[in-house]
Amino acid sequence: MIPEHPNKNARIGAILTLMGSLVWVQWPIDFEKFNAAALLLLIGSFVAWVSVELSEKPADEKSNDNILVDDVNKMNSLLKIIDKKQFYILKNKAIQTYMHENDYLGLLELIYFRENDIFPFHNDEIQKAYIAFAEAVTNFHHEFYTLYTSDGRGHSTWKPTGEHWVDDDVYKKIMSKIALLNNQASSLADMWESLIALSRRELKGASKALDRYEA
Repeated sequence: MIPEHPNKNARIGAILTLMGSLVWVQWPIDFEKFNAAALLLLIGSFVAWVSVELSEKPADEKSNDNILVDDVNKMNSLLKIIDKKQFYILKNKAIQTYMHENDYLGLLELIYFRENDIFPFHNDEIQKAYIAFAEAVTNFHHEFYTLYTSDGRGHSTWKPTGEHWVDDDVYKKIMSKIALLNNQASSLADMWESLIALSRRELKGASKALDRYEA
């Protein structure tokens, strides 16, 4: 049967051999009863133990880097979904009577991405921030498209089909909802910036860098 953790077993074996050689040599060493064979075993055991320790260090560093790179790759995938254009719309574009149908396409893609996402971030803090952002995106997207529908000409609007005006009371309620949606959009932009900043801090040192939006 192949050991589950060969490096760990090798370390234990090296330590046990070292301890055994110490027992054979006896401590403290009595040079009047000097045993050359035992001393050679002690030296050999010590060298073997040091070699195992040194060989494990690069393996541990490589394993840690693989974990960091996995998270970098996932974050870079998200940066392609919430791209520069989508981020700009969230941060700067006020919600108006007519909006382009694809203004929030990136948010919809993120919703689909999360629904099929079976590999969480290794970093717990990034995972928590990602989940919070994804849930806020889902809520905003639902609220927006509960109010807005396609006009069939490439835009989305809250206006009922064929009507050019609505009652004042209805209009005021719609404007109140739009104000809330604008606040939600600004909050999403802030959450996204925070998630990026957190990722850059937590994944610093990975052999692969996070992508950046082009200027």
